[in-house]
Amino acid sequence: MHDKKDETFQFDVSVIGLGAMGAIMSQALLDQGKRVAIWNRSPEKGAALVAAGAHLCDSAAGALAASPATIFVLLDNHATHEVLRLPGVKHALANRTIIDFTTNAQDEGLELQALINRAGGRYVKSLIVAYPRNVGHRESHTIHTGDRDAFEQHRVLLEGLAGHTVFLPWDEALAFSTVLHAHAFAAMVTFFEAVGASDRFGLPASKTARLLLDSSRFFLADALEEAVRRLEAQDFAGDQARLDVHADAFAHIARSLHAQGAWTPVFDAVCKVVQRASSMGYGDQDIAATTKSFAREDALEH
Repeated sequence: MHDKKDETFQFDVSVIGLGAMGAIMSQALLDQGKRVAIWNRSPEKGAALVAAGAHLCDSAAGALAASPATIFVLLDNHATHEVLRLPGVKHALANRTIIDFTTNAQDEGLELQALINRAGGRYVKSLIVAYPRNVGHRESHTIHTGDRDAFEQHRVLLEGLAGHTVFLPWDEALAFSTVLHAHAFAAMVTFFEAVGASDRFGLPASKTARLLLDSSRFFLADALEEAVRRLEAQDFAGDQARLDVHADAFAHIARSLHAQGAWTPVFDAVCKVVQRASSMGYGDQDIAATTKSFAREDALEH
């Protein structure tokens, strides 16, 4: 087995899988001056990237051999195993790092890590918190787990895909990814609900959407910053606006929405959550104390 330091690579990185995300990752890396090798089962998908300077490999094994790190961006875990069973691939894994952006479960990722380790390679499981249009954006985030040393070795490369990177142990990475997406998508749906409800008041949806974005950007960011501060300091003093004040205001907002015939299941649920937190004895505390109604008893104190 050759030592990685003894190898000279023609390319900086390889990308296997040229769907929407894989193609944009490849282009982002090319735009940053990286030497990029690519492979896809349907080679015609790589035509635009080849025109932009990428090298199209004739096999998955060739793509692995071309670079010290290969990014997998495939349909699912089954597709990943199909690629790993292709001729020459397992042999080509030796002294290579697989950076796996393919969606899979934790047990599937751990199985892949063990398989790649047995073949002499290293495995980094990765998740980008961005739609394809924001690959390479300095404000985008990625979450990584698996082999920390391999992550650190390729950190600069990964920062080319998203300006912010974080490495977490397997269990923490899965947990954080789950709650992050629950938060982000709930926030999106709440926005869609508010924009849709605006039609009941005779407001144009497109105009309301822009007004909501502009008006809430600072307010929401500030509220979340304050919540983080309070959770870190365990300070839930109701010195800004008590939770029970919020509950009364929310009830008023809900009545106005319902009077117009708006269907607002998300905001209705928000009202119930705040009412429940108030009934649990947090009414005289800051709205951040609502967190306590979701967490295990005393969990926030640790």
